[in-house]
Amino acid sequence: MSEDHSPFIREDKTHRIQQIIEEHDAPFTPKKPTLSPGEAKRIELIRKMKEDTDKKEYVIMFNALMITFSAVSLYHFIRFGTILSLVCILLGLGYFIFIRKRLTAETLKLTEYKNQFDKYLWEGFHLKEMRYTAVKLAYILFFPMMMVFISDIITGSNQQFSFWIALGVAVVISTIGWLIFFADDQSALKNIETDLKSLEYL
Repeated sequence: MSEDHSPFIREDKTHRIQQIIEEHDAPFTPKKPTLSPGEAKRIELIRKMKEDTDKKEYVIMFNALMITFSAVSLYHFIRFGTILSLVCILLGLGYFIFIRKRLTAETLKLTEYKNQFDKYLWEGFHLKEMRYTAVKLAYILFFPMMMVFISDIITGSNQQFSFWIALGVAVVISTIGWLIFFADDQSALKNIETDLKSLEYL
């Protein structure tokens, strides 16, 4: 069957941008195509988003935290037999499964927009934002509780008064730590969002 009878119609703008990327990536192209400001911006954004390592790093961080949290909570439950640690195990596993399914679904959904360049960029941004939010919530919610459980295991005590003090301190530390170490990621997301919005005028 010839290309004239293709079952779908590719947008001219999308085809043009994909053609430019292929020509730019060709190792021995003697002449580079002239880019419009909009095309250059779109190419810059797609390369920036593809080169970002957040997909690998955030998944590792998320998996490591949730697996460690579940293991510590389980040990705490076995040692002290508290309902709270059992509830934390269930919440941790539920959150882990929910986020993994959402990320998988959004990743598969992203492939549907390969021929709609602007939509593909926006969906890619939303996926990056989802990873960031998922890891952020995990560290703010579960990391403090894990630190409290570890403290109980080390000291061998499980007193309610000391529990709430330790939890409060752990929440403050984890929140400050997140703001310090991940402020750059949040700033990068805002910059990408600003660039994506600017495409409407290019």
